[in-house]
Amino acid sequence: MFQNVATVNMYGNAFTGSIPTKYGLLGNLTHLVLDFNAGISGSIPTELVECDKLTLLSFLGTQISGNVTFCDSFGGNIVITVDDVLICGDECECCCVTPY
Repeated sequence: MFQNVATVNMYGNAFTGSIPTKYGLLGNLTHLVLDFNAGISGSIPTELVECDKLTLLSFLGTQISGNVTFCDSFGGNIVITVDDVLICGDECECCCVTPY
């Protein structure tokens, strides 16, 4: 039903909880923006590697934690914006730490 969704922008909607793993089912997803939803926590679901067109993940102003371990799955064609460099680890070159 939602196979053609390319952009999910949930900027500043006061969402809480973890990022749904079902976003991985959106085969045409190119942008996932969850900025400034302070109640979003947990880690970035590895199911997102199924979205092979994904070029932007943005999690500014959230409580996302953990390490991004799947950047290589996107062939270097993804940018992940986060508040804290620790989420990306030393070997990750896809993350862009953006202070606000």
